[in-house]
Amino acid sequence: MAETLNDTAALHRLGGVAGLIGGTAIAVAGLTELAAGHKTGPTQLLNGVAVPFGIGLLVALYLTNFRALGRFGVVAFTVQFLGFGYFAGVAFTRNFVLVYLEKPVVDELLNSPAKSAFLATAVTALAGTLLFGAALLRSGVVPRVAAGLYTAGLAALCLTFLLPPVVVRTGHIAAGAAMIWLAVTVWRSGAPRPPATLE
Repeated sequence: MAETLNDTAALHRLGGVAGLIGGTAIAVAGLTELAAGHKTGPTQLLNGVAVPFGIGLLVALYLTNFRALGRFGVVAFTVQFLGFGYFAGVAFTRNFVLVYLEKPVVDELLNSPAKSAFLATAVTALAGTLLFGAALLRSGVVPRVAAGLYTAGLAALCLTFLLPPVVVRTGHIAAGAAMIWLAVTVWRSGAPRPPATLE
């Protein structure tokens, strides 16, 4: 039992660290791009590598609160987990591949079946964000402001290709701040206490 609790505590800490890294990365990228008015090399790097850390936070959030989140939380977590995974691939491609291609090449790519893949990823990621955000708000297991910022900020990122840059960059800041807040919440949660036993 003690070993299991130690493993759970370690997972909480790992999820908390992942959230701190991912949240800081996208918040700094958003602030930098908002101030500069355009993408930069460092912000592309931050945005390209941040998403997998968000997956780590998501897993820790769910495992910490799965009882309170209930069956709806299972569905919401599953959809956002898939959406995060697919979105990580899109973020990597967008920040490390598409930016180095000529515009005609990118246009041709976006007129191919790749466009459908990008759209499907955006829809899945958006649906997962809204569902999991609703599950967090519904259960009240985390601060409501943090859950609201998480939902609104990540929703803006899911719609990167459709929204004005200033809205997307503001979404980066909101989502990053929320991830840091939630990461601290996960870290503080610690391992669940063992059930009391009668002697």
